[in-house]
Amino acid sequence: MAKIYIMQTGRTTWGDESRAESMAGCPLSKEGAEKVQAAAEQLPAGEIKAIYAGAGEAEHQTAALVAGKLKLRARTCKDLHEFDYGLWQGLTLQEIKRRQPKVYKQWMEQPASVRPPGGETLQEAQERLRKALKGIVKGRKGEPVLLVLGPLATGLIRCLLQGEAVNSYWQHVDRSFAWCSYDVTGGGESL
Repeated sequence: MAKIYIMQTGRTTWGDESRAESMAGCPLSKEGAEKVQAAAEQLPAGEIKAIYAGAGEAEHQTAALVAGKLKLRARTCKDLHEFDYGLWQGLTLQEIKRRQPKVYKQWMEQPASVRPPGGETLQEAQERLRKALKGIVKGRKGEPVLLVLGPLATGLIRCLLQGEAVNSYWQHVDRSFAWCSYDVTGGGESL
């Protein structure tokens, strides 16, 4: 059995403006960095053996802050990046709604049925995250690890680990979420 800790990145400058985060990410806002440091204080020091994060700026900054607290080295896993919004990256929800009202409505009601122009579907993102998680769990031989993820990636991985449909990810996208943990059976074979 492996214990997986999931930590969401702190708020970013784009998040403060309600913009769709890009895969490259944005820097943490001052408030976001402060909340990450406070959340890191609550993590079980000594239990977590490795930290993995996507290559985005917020993931990298969040992982570095936590790694300093836990005295670990943060590792980059490119497939842990935030959801790929494609041409929607950097737009506010109001801008998306104004530019593509039908697609926006579908995104709000049945998000799994939508591919943002030039982006990925929720299923594709979740599968990418699943493969990355499976590889990490297998490679760490069941050691407790911490994944640092953007908000949508966090929602998708939480749906996966709780056995919920991808359309329920909205229930797990919470900008104030800090971290949680899951027990995964076996060496990740169940993923």
